[in-house]
Amino acid sequence: MNFYGQVRRPAGVQGIMMARRMNQNHRGMMKWAMGRMDISSVERMLDLGCGGGGPLSMLSKQAPDAKYVALDLSRDMLRMTCKVNCDLNKERRLSPLRGSVSSLPFKDGSFDAVLACETTYFWPDLGQDLKECRRVLSDDGRLFLVQETWDAPQWQKRNESWQKGFRMTFHSLEGYQELLVKAGFHGIRTFTEEDEGWFVMIASPNERGN
Repeated sequence: MNFYGQVRRPAGVQGIMMARRMNQNHRGMMKWAMGRMDISSVERMLDLGCGGGGPLSMLSKQAPDAKYVALDLSRDMLRMTCKVNCDLNKERRLSPLRGSVSSLPFKDGSFDAVLACETTYFWPDLGQDLKECRRVLSDDGRLFLVQETWDAPQWQKRNESWQKGFRMTFHSLEGYQELLVKAGFHGIRTFTEEDEGWFVMIASPNERGN
């Protein structure tokens, strides 16, 4: 698998090296994002496209009693997530699962939090996949989207390069918000870091849940 493919779905030795790099590169963004996310009351979180497990490792410190499900298409990434989050794994609070966001193998309302960090760029059908996120969330649950770019003039050159190489899909902030509303979310809050191009969106199936 070439470099671009490893970004989309890391696997093997090269994939593990890529995931380690992404864990390190995303630390600053996650630290900033965590200042906008209150997950202290979360009991059960689904991490979609968990990758190398770095973001989950950071977030889990805010909710030390919660249970987590890490979902990814790559078996190597699931193994790495368990290794990076070895304490959670030993405490049996981490369940790795191979699967796709397009068909989540969970009952309705199974989670009170869903995290999608640096992954929606690669989802097969973002609108429909957000509906799946809505389905597995409890009525007072929250969806957290954390990303390092969106479709905007100031990021056009960079985004075009990433779109060509990595086959990533970007939307404007308004575009993401519109897709969330169509998927059944309410009370959408958006935070941006303009210098870096980062953003966090928090949405709930119930306006009171956000």
